[in-house]
Amino acid sequence: MTRAGRSARTRPLLAALAGLVALALSLGGCALGPVVSGSDPNSGAADDFDPTQGVPAELQQFYSQQLDWSDCGDGADCAALTLPLDWSQPQGDTVSVALARKAADGSGHHRALVMNPGGPGAPALQYATDKSYRDYFFGSALQREFDIVTFDPRGVAGKSTPVRCVDAKQMDHYLYDLPAAQRGTPAYIAESEASSKAFGAACQANTGPLLGHVDTASVARDLDVLRAAMGQPQLDYLGYSYGTRIGATYADLFPDRVGAFVLDGAVDPSLSAEDMLVEQVGGFESAARSFLQNCVSNASCPFTGTADEAATQLAALVGGLDQHPLSVADGRQLGSDTMVTAISSALYSRSQWGTLARAITSVSQGDARGAMALADQYNSRSADGTYEDNSTEVLTAVNCIDLPADQTPEGVQRLNERIRAAGPVFGQFQANGTAMCSGWPVPPTGAPHKVSATGSAPIMVIGTTGDPATPYAWAQSLADQLDHGFLVTNVGEGHTAYNSMASACITRAVERFLVSGEQPADGLRCE
Repeated sequence: MTRAGRSARTRPLLAALAGLVALALSLGGCALGPVVSGSDPNSGAADDFDPTQGVPAELQQFYSQQLDWSDCGDGADCAALTLPLDWSQPQGDTVSVALARKAADGSGHHRALVMNPGGPGAPALQYATDKSYRDYFFGSALQREFDIVTFDPRGVAGKSTPVRCVDAKQMDHYLYDLPAAQRGTPAYIAESEASSKAFGAACQANTGPLLGHVDTASVARDLDVLRAAMGQPQLDYLGYSYGTRIGATYADLFPDRVGAFVLDGAVDPSLSAEDMLVEQVGGFESAARSFLQNCVSNASCPFTGTADEAATQLAALVGGLDQHPLSVADGRQLGSDTMVTAISSALYSRSQWGTLARAITSVSQGDARGAMALADQYNSRSADGTYEDNSTEVLTAVNCIDLPADQTPEGVQRLNERIRAAGPVFGQFQANGTAMCSGWPVPPTGAPHKVSATGSAPIMVIGTTGDPATPYAWAQSLADQLDHGFLVTNVGEGHTAYNSMASACITRAVERFLVSGEQPADGLRCE
């Protein structure tokens, strides 16, 4: 996946959604009736499970690891996996990947359900260790029947071996500084590319060899060691957003080890970086139109007239911040780029539309605080000026190594024209989107490709019709690519579908499939 560069930092995946969980923590998941239990994740489906069966000799030391679990609060326990830094040279250096597990609420033996919330770069341990997160993302049926297991992928700061680039002050400059050159000019493009090149150089200097090994294929291979360490012949997996790319990659590499798989908010691995960015710009444009259509029907809306007229007014407001940025108390300025970040942040969830309308009203009155708070939420920046995680660094590192991007002047020009066409109102602020990888110190190792996972068990792919970050067409495409993929459609707005606020239709489909393997009717649409 590729996020827009310095000209607009539209985070494409679920990491930004994590900050929205608190909006609905009082809502529990929907439970189902009695369901079928699985096996103990520490003993597998059979007592004679051998985690090294069929594993090359040079990898057996990793697959035979015994996890040393210890209490880490709120009823959960934590451990760490040791993994090869470079999977092609397993006798070399290693990295550590942090794990968390919340034991199932039910009695008897249980399978482990591994979950990844997206990103790239979203910290995941709290989805197992924090009850509020567990209750938001896992219905009671899943918590009763599964041990919930999460992991911080390689590169994610915390207890895994991290990607490190810049300190908080330098990150503020990278994310929030106003461009010196006029938008769209050659000088502006050159400035964006120079900023990205300097950021990449800092990442290389402070991270070292790991920067070349945070690709999605390496994470998928790490996931297979986790499966073995949990004592399971097959992996049960719930992946959101970028987590679907991890899941689809795993299924393609290890189809015979696929258990119950749900991929929600799917990424299409067959798309190029340019195609992905263009379609994502269109997704956010469509989501913004839905927001504006709803807004103009309310008396409190800061816009007047039709939704099209409101879009023109909003574009003028955003564009005006290039010439007349607004300052906040800590000295940062709200320019057009940061305003687009704020809008994008709120479009991940319909529950934030009211917050977005109020922030826009405040900006029109000269007050940038609400919009800056939305941008900070998106960038994982705390009120004290520190950053809660290293998601910006990891997202950039993974995107730039997973997919090549055409950085020639001709390629940049073609891409900018496509972006403006995909977003007639907002595309002007999102052009130059692949600049984030300009001069990146590590060459890409991945390429667009279709996945088939031939021989796998059935895989559920969920797409939401109004998803701005992972457009619905991506879920349709992934379900078609997978030999045994099937599509569940969530009709609605926002990024991803399954959580405690999901419709009963989505809840039933996901939980019955994960717990007992029951597939919903073909072509299920949840209105």
